[in-house]
Amino acid sequence: MPRKPFDPLAMIPPPDAIRERLVETETLAARLRVLLDLAERLRLPVTTADQLPALDAKAKGGRNA
Repeated sequence: MPRKPFDPLAMIPPPDAIRERLVETETLAARLRVLLDLAERLRLPVTTADQLPALDAKAKGGRNA
């Protein structure tokens, strides 16, 4: 027996239900962005302070003499 194709417009839920799902989806998306940022940072090569490029005095907030 063939299945009926899914039609999302066959029954449109009330606006409050859509808003609730949207808030849940946006919350999940924000959490996934944080997780993605963390995962990307964990994949970066480890850099120690001695490997960082030297900054000139102006970039450090020093004054020109």
